[in-house]
Amino acid sequence: YDVLVAFTAARLCCPVSILWLRPTNATVESLRAFPFLECNDIIDGLKAELPAYMAAAEDVTIPKEEKKVEWWSSHEKQLPRLASAVKQILLVQPSAATERMFSILKASFNGQQDGALVNYLQASIITKYNRR
Repeated sequence: YDVLVAFTAARLCCPVSILWLRPTNATVESLRAFPFLECNDIIDGLKAELPAYMAAAEDVTIPKEEKKVEWWSSHEKQLPRLASAVKQILLVQPSAATERMFSILKASFNGQQDGALVNYLQASIITKYNRR
């Protein structure tokens, strides 16, 4: 469960999908799943930058995954706390269990369900994973 929470929270790092995720302060709180982001001061700083991040990411299209790192680099002065958190999150290596979970997720949903609620995704994964 902690791994699922962490990798769900890590979706905040994507400037392309941040607007449809519609993050709130509670979403930012979920970043506490990463031990290096557990500090109240860090989380409060990330919450403070969230509106500026949402504004900066409006109408962003990034054709390649590696270009997202460049986007963060170009917005580091505007979003210093978030950029720092993203750098640290990108260093986290997924485990085999996490990769397996994402394979299950990919098999469970089609392109029309990309915007499904996180709770629905979690319930579906748990149900499907327990059947194996």
